[in-house]
Amino acid sequence: MNMVYKIGDFVEYVTTKEHQAVPAIPQSWRVLQVMPGRDAKVIKAFGERCISGWSPTVVHFIQRGTSSHARKPHLGRRIEKPFLPGLIFLPEFELDRLGEIRSIPDVDNLLEFGKLRSWLNATEMQLIRDIVAIENMLPSRRKWALAQLYLKYSFVGAKKVEDEATIRVGRHVRVADGLFTGFRALIERIDSSGRLSVYVENGKRGVKVNGLTETQIELID
Repeated sequence: MNMVYKIGDFVEYVTTKEHQAVPAIPQSWRVLQVMPGRDAKVIKAFGERCISGWSPTVVHFIQRGTSSHARKPHLGRRIEKPFLPGLIFLPEFELDRLGEIRSIPDVDNLLEFGKLRSWLNATEMQLIRDIVAIENMLPSRRKWALAQLYLKYSFVGAKKVEDEATIRVGRHVRVADGLFTGFRALIERIDSSGRLSVYVENGKRGVKVNGLTETQIELID
């Protein structure tokens, strides 16, 4: 039967007999040890067997021919590495399949410290996710994001976080983009659109640079 609907028609829900899949939300996690350098291979094997697990990775862009960080992603070579080499986070509901998991090549065992087992709750896992997210940010944004992380988890007071993360006149920064990349500079002015005028400390004679954005500097003190 062909049904033609138009805007304004009233319709009803159609019930189905099939069960709907509901994603499982783990309340705790265990830490699984694997052979260092084999993290990606083990995670791929997890996917082939429909096993849940998380191996956090950090992406950096390295200048071609050197080991220094590229100023912008398109100027460098993409390098992806494990954030915690040799460790994979395993949700609690996969522990029933531990025997199958341990049979996967390069998998060792659950991380334990003597009689102490490595359990992480949901809050601790979220903290790790937040830290990994910051590590994957541009260098110019990391210090601000880290200050917000301290505030979120009440590691420090709000006043200290504000001092750490605020871009203000008189503050020393490091230029992260442009001709003077890597040079120390002093913020002299911030206009109404948020663009900065800085005094770059270049040997005996300094240079004034106008029109920098927040993404082109790094906070250093």
